[in-house]
Formats: sequence, C-alpha cells, structure tokens
Amino acid sequence: MSSMLAAVGGAESIRCLQNRMWRKTRSTTASFLCRGADPNRNFGFKWSSGGSSSKACSEVFAGNKAFSEPETKAMANFIYARRREIMAYLTFHSYSQLWLTPWGYTALKPANYLELARAARVATAALEKVHGTRYNVGTSTSLLYVASGGSDDWALGEAQIPYAYTVELRDTGRHGFTLPRQQIVPTGEETWAGVKALLLELASKVDEGT
Repeated sequence: MSSMLAAVGGAESIRCLQNRMWRKTRSTTASFLCRGADPNRNFGFKWSSGGSSSKACSEVFAGNKAFSEPETKAMANFIYARRREIMAYLTFHSYSQLWLTPWGYTALKPANYLELARAARVATAALEKVHGTRYNVGTSTSLLYVASGGSDDWALGEAQIPYAYTVELRDTGRHGFTLPRQQIVPTGEETWAGVKALLLELASKVDEGT
C-alpha cells in the first residue's frame, strides 16, 4: 500500500499561497500569526523529546500534543490496525541522498540496526546502478540530526514494523528542496529500483522463514 499525499492541508497552502517551502499542516495554533505543526515531529513515539519545538511559529513545531494533527492521527490509525501485515515502512523526504534508519530521537541504535542497515544497503546498491546516484546509510541522528516524533521511529518503536526507513531523496545540496524538474523522472526511476530491491530482499526472507 502507498500514500502519495497525507498532508493535504499543507499541499493546499502550496497551491494557494504559492509557497513551495511550506512543510507544516494548516491547523490552528495558540498563535494568531502561525498555523500548523510539523507532521514529522507529531507522531507519538518519544514525542517532543528532542529536535523539535514547542513554539507554534517554529518550522519544527511538534504540535500541542502527540497526534494533535488529523493527518498524523489518520496515518497512525490506518497503519496500526494493519501492523501485523506490514513488514516495511518507508517515508520519502528531500534532500541529502540518505537511506536512514531509526532512531531519530536519540543517538542510540535500535536492536535490529545491523539488519536494517544491511537491507538498506541492498536497496541503495540497486538504486546506484540506475543513474550512479550514491546514498549513504545510517541512523537519522548519525547522518542528520536529532528529530523526535518522526513517523519512522513510531513505525518501528510503537507499531513494531521491523523495517522502517526515511529516504532523503536527491540532491546533496546544490539545488536542495528546489530540485530541477529534469531530475524528477530520474529520481523516481532510481528510487523505485531501490524500493523494489528492498521488497524483493524482504520477500526472500519471508520465503526462507527468517
């Protein structure tokens, strides 16, 4: 299953306000001037324990409580109800060319980190073969920064989905969040190759009963 767009309010802000950099939801807050929370700081596992803000005008505002946003609550409810059927969870962001594992809330690694990293390297090797794009593999905190309340941390820590990742797409900083349109299709091609390789790898483990 896949969800191409969960934060529809944020997408509407981009369309109506012509602000491509909008990253938050559109909920009302305690501040008359600022709206929304960062959905990737709003999930309920280790919520607001680091790398987020309690200030409504911050770009990384965690919300006034875990799952305060209808978008994150709906996603979590949908996934949690099917958690025993789900082996892998991937969330796609930009940018940096990273295939990240939990944890984001702490520098500690999850108990299954070695297996998470091994499977991720299968994916990034397949991805690189398409257009030569190189991705690094590691925890969110080791390769980026501390960020609690992320959906991947929640997927592994709360929903107990064994393979949870955040994939930071192209590029490494030259264009950043404003990737040229000419790179959209190549990014999709290589990303799909990586995802497919990961899923085939996990399917083989199911067949082997491991």
